[in-house]
Amino acid sequence: MGRSRSLRTWVFGALVTSACSSSGTKSGTEGAGDQSTTGSGAVAGGGTTGTGGSTSGPAGTGGASSATAGTGGASSTTAGSAGASSAAATTGGASSASGGLAGGADDAGNTQATGGGPSGTDSGATASGGSSPDGGATATEDPGSVGDGEIMVGPTYTPSPDLTLKAGAPAGFTTSFTMTSAMSTIFNGDDFTPPLTFSRQIKVFVPQQYVDGTASPFMVSSDGFYMGLQTVVQNLAGNTDPTNSVPPLVIIGIQNGPDVHPNSERSLEYDTVSDRYWRFVTQEVIPAVLSNTALLAKFPNFKLTSDPNGRGGYGCSSGGPAVMGLAWFGDFNRVFSFSGSFVAIQKTTAYPEGAWEYTQLITAAPLRPDLRVFLEVGQNDNGSTTPASSDSNWVISNENMAAALAAKGNHYRFIFANGAGHCDDAARNEVMPDGLIWLWRGYQAE
Repeated sequence: MGRSRSLRTWVFGALVTSACSSSGTKSGTEGAGDQSTTGSGAVAGGGTTGTGGSTSGPAGTGGASSATAGTGGASSTTAGSAGASSAAATTGGASSASGGLAGGADDAGNTQATGGGPSGTDSGATASGGSSPDGGATATEDPGSVGDGEIMVGPTYTPSPDLTLKAGAPAGFTTSFTMTSAMSTIFNGDDFTPPLTFSRQIKVFVPQQYVDGTASPFMVSSDGFYMGLQTVVQNLAGNTDPTNSVPPLVIIGIQNGPDVHPNSERSLEYDTVSDRYWRFVTQEVIPAVLSNTALLAKFPNFKLTSDPNGRGGYGCSSGGPAVMGLAWFGDFNRVFSFSGSFVAIQKTTAYPEGAWEYTQLITAAPLRPDLRVFLEVGQNDNGSTTPASSDSNWVISNENMAAALAAKGNHYRFIFANGAGHCDDAARNEVMPDGLIWLWRGYQAE
C-alpha cells in the first residue's frame, strides 16, 4: 500500500478487504468566551427537518431528474428519491448528479441513493444539486481529487494548532437541553427486557457568522459534543484562504444511550445497520433543536439546511457506522469516521455480519458522486491481530471500506496512523482539522 506522510498529498492506492466497538473517547477543551445558555426543547416525533424543507422517510419516491451534456463532456444522472436534481457537464469534464436525498431505506437496506458515472475531477467541475428543499438554488461544485486517497501518518504526532482556540476567535452561541427516552418513539428503551429508562444531553453550537433566517450547514457529533469540532469552526470558518477553511457549521452533539452490556443502548443505536439512527436524528433530534426555546430566543428564525451536501456527521469507534448510516440510509453527504467500528457487533437478519457489510453495500450500489468519506484507523486498533475471517478486525474493515470507496470512484480520504490505537487522541489531534477542511471542500452555501 502506497502511503504518504503529507496530509495534503494525494495518494491513490488499492487496499484489501473485512468488522465491534468500545466507547469512543472525546478530547478538547471548552473554548473561552462561549456564550452558553440552557433551555428546554420539545421533541416532535416524526416531524420534518429544517424550517421550510422536509426530510422524506424511508424509501421516499417522486424525485425527478434531468441533465444535459456540455461540450466535450459526458453526463449521466438518475432520478433520486423525494427531490429534484439537474446537472450540466462542463467542457472537458464528466458530470453526474443524483436527485434529492439518499432515499431512506428500510432495515433490510433495500433502497439506496442513485447516481451517474464518475464525478468530475480537477479537469472538469461538476455542478450537482439543482434546487434546494430550503427554497434556494444550490450548486456544489465537485472540488476534484485533491486530498483524496490514502495517507500514512505517525508514529510521532504533533497536535494541529487549529485545535487550540486562537485569540480573537468568534465565540458563537451554545445551548443544551435534555431528551429522555420517554420523549422518543424511535429509541425509547423498549428494545430491552426490562425496558431501559434514560436521558441524554443535546448540545448545540451556532457560529458567530450565522445570519438568522438562513439555512445553516451542520454536523452531527455522536457520543455527545466533541469540542474539537467547535474549535475548528471558531478558528477556520470564514478564513480567506480557501485551502484552510471550513464553512460556518452548526454543531449538534447528541449523547448516546447507556453503554451497559449486554443491554447496550449505545451499540443498538450506533452499530445497527439500518435507517433507524437517521430517523432518530432527523425526525426527533433536529425538530427538538429547531423548537428549543433558548435557541429561538437568540435566533427566532433559526434554520438548518435540508441540502444533503450541507449535512455531515462525526463519529469515533461505533460512532463511525452511526454517521455512515446517516449518509447511506439518509440525506447526509459528508462522513467523518475515526477508528470506525465497521465490524460485526450488531448482527441482524438483514445484515448478519453487521457493519462489516458496509463494504459490500458500497460495492453493490450505484456511485453517489456527492458522497465524501473520511476514514482513519490506527495500526494497533481494536482486533488488529485477529484474522479477517473473524469480522472483528478494525484495521482490515477500514481498509476494506477505503478500497470499496476507491473502486467505486467516491471521494474518500483514508488515514493509516502508525503506532496508534483505538480512537487515539494523538493521531486525532494531528489529522482532524485538516480532515474537516478536506471533508467540506466544494461546499457552497445556499
